[in-house]
Amino acid sequence: MYNPVSTYRIQFQKTFSFNEFEKIIEYLQNLGVSTVYASPVFESAPGSVHGYDVLNPQNINSEIGTKEQFEKISKQLKENGIGWLQDIVPNHMAFHTANKWLMDVLEKGKHSAYAPFFDILWDSKVYNGKLMVPFLGSTLEATIEKGELTLLMAENGIYLSCYNNNYPLHPNSYAAIFHHKKRLTADTKKTIKDIAELDKLEEAGAYSEKWEEIRQRLLKDEALNKSLHSSAEAINADKELLSQIANEQVYQLCYWQETDYQINFRRFFTINGLICLNMQDENVFEQYHQLIQHFLKEGMYDGLRVDHIDGLFDPSQYLDRLRKLAGEEKYIVVEKILEPGESLLHQWNIEGNTGYDFLALVNNVFTNKKKVFSFFIAITSFLGTSLITLLFTFGGGSKLCSLISNKYSTSKKACTNTLVTPYTLFPSRDAIRRATSF
Repeated sequence: MYNPVSTYRIQFQKTFSFNEFEKIIEYLQNLGVSTVYASPVFESAPGSVHGYDVLNPQNINSEIGTKEQFEKISKQLKENGIGWLQDIVPNHMAFHTANKWLMDVLEKGKHSAYAPFFDILWDSKVYNGKLMVPFLGSTLEATIEKGELTLLMAENGIYLSCYNNNYPLHPNSYAAIFHHKKRLTADTKKTIKDIAELDKLEEAGAYSEKWEEIRQRLLKDEALNKSLHSSAEAINADKELLSQIANEQVYQLCYWQETDYQINFRRFFTINGLICLNMQDENVFEQYHQLIQHFLKEGMYDGLRVDHIDGLFDPSQYLDRLRKLAGEEKYIVVEKILEPGESLLHQWNIEGNTGYDFLALVNNVFTNKKKVFSFFIAITSFLGTSLITLLFTFGGGSKLCSLISNKYSTSKKACTNTLVTPYTLFPSRDAIRRATSF
C-alpha cells in the first residue's frame, strides 16, 4: 500500500502549468516532499483556477499541459522518489457550452447517448421536463425583447446565442426554420421529411448517425445552406418566431435566479454551473474514468482523492468500483467532513478522509482563545478601522471575513509578481505572533 508520508498541494491552472511545476521539482525534493497532491488536471472550463468544473475527464486540460508532458513529469518524479496523489471529481461536471457530452444532450434530448450521464428529471413538472438552462440575466421573454438572444449560423450548425454562449438547436428546429420559407425546393422538402423520420429511431447511436448525415448535407449543399441562412435571418428579425424556436427545444433557457425556487436537474450545492452525474450507472463510471484508469495502470497515479463523496447516489458502490479499478496498492481517500463522534463507514475500502476534522483539532490546539482581543487589534490595524467599529458593525462573523477578503483582493492587485505570495498584505508575522502566542 502506497503511503504518502508528506504531501504538497499543487493548484494547477493557466498561470501555474506543468511547465512551472517542472521548475520546482528539485525544490520539493529538498523540502522532503514524498507526494504531490494535485488539483484536478482534466479538461476544465476555460480559465478555471481550480479544475473542479470538468468538461472532459478523458483529456488533460490544455491550459495546464499535455498527456506527454505529464508522462515526462511522472518519470522525473519517480527518479526523485516523489509520488502523485490525484484529486478527481466524480460527482459533477461543468454546465458549460464547451461540455460536449452535455451539449449533445441539449441538442438531442433523450436521443443523446449521453442523456443517462446527467441527473436530469426528464419527467419533472418544471417546464414539462425540459432541462433548465439557468444562465439568462432576465426572463427569456425579456432577453428576446432586449435583442440579447439570436439564432447564430456557425460552421457546424445553428445555435441559440446569448452572452457569447451558444446552445445547439434540436434537429426538428431546422425543419421549423425551413418552414418559414414561402417556397420549398424538392431538396428542402426531402430534408424536412428525413428530419421527421429521426424520431422513429429509438437507438441513440442510430439517431446520432442519421442526424449527422443530414447535418452535413445542410452544411455542404450550397442551396440548402443558403436557404437555411436566409430563413434564420428572417426569424431573428421577428421576436415572436424567435420565441417559438427557443421554446421548442428540449431545454429551457431561463433566468439564473429561478433555481432559487425550482429546478429539474441536480447540481453541486447551489451552483448552477455544475451539473451532477449519474455515477451509479456503470457505463458512466467506465467512460468517466478511462484516463484515470490509464494513469493508474501505468503507475503514474499512486493514489486518489475523491471530491464530494457525499454527493454520489451510492458512495459505497462507487468506492467498490474505484478500488477494483485502482487495485489494492493504491492510496484512496475521500473528501468527507465528519461531525464530532462520526466515523467513516467501515465497508468503505479506503484509507480514510482528507482530514478536515483533524485539521480543525490542530487549528484549535494552536489557537489561544485568551488572545482573541489581541488578535482583533492586529486585524483592525490591517483594515484601518477601530475595534469598536469592527465588533459592532461586522460582528466578527461572515461580514468581517468578507471585508478582509475584499481588502486582500484589492491589495493583491498591486502585487505583479505571481510567483511571490503577497504575505506583506496581511498583518505582520510579529503582530500575529504577539496576538496568538501563549
